[in-house]
Amino acid sequence: RLGRCRMPSGRSIRCLRLCASREPLARWWCAMAWNVLPHKFEAGTPNVAGAVGLAAAAQYLDGIGMSRVRAHEAALLAYTTARLTEVPGVTVLGPPPERRSGVVSFVLDEVHPHDIAQVLDSAGVCVRSGHHCAQPLMRALKVSATTRASFYVYNDADDVDALIVALLTTRDRMGLA
Repeated sequence: RLGRCRMPSGRSIRCLRLCASREPLARWWCAMAWNVLPHKFEAGTPNVAGAVGLAAAAQYLDGIGMSRVRAHEAALLAYTTARLTEVPGVTVLGPPPERRSGVVSFVLDEVHPHDIAQVLDSAGVCVRSGHHCAQPLMRALKVSATTRASFYVYNDADDVDALIVALLTTRDRMGLA
């Protein structure tokens, strides 16, 4: 239960801080009861919509079958990796397709990944660019950032082809033709 301080609002925050610190002096100001873990750290209304959405997503994937999901993802990654090697100046980073999930990271010679993402976005292709919270890996790879494309059950070969066309457009716009 949430404790309630019986003070004017200006002092309530100070009182809540004292109550939260569990100092004996503060206990007489507030009626407080601590809940058990993890509930004592939960505030507000639970994410009911998120829980319902998660259940629906799990049900949807179960209907497809996770082995089919993985097979689709693997086939799409193999196709993506092969198509990316057709683009001059593209280097695909990471393990071979059979050891990946639905993500492929790459760099394009002489073009910063943020510029790549901007041009791809204007073509309707959504990617992520940056260091992806993996700065030590970026240092080891000797790159400042990468462009990352993700694929899943809702993607197909047409999406990969759109990525390749947009990358070729990026090369043209950056004067690398």
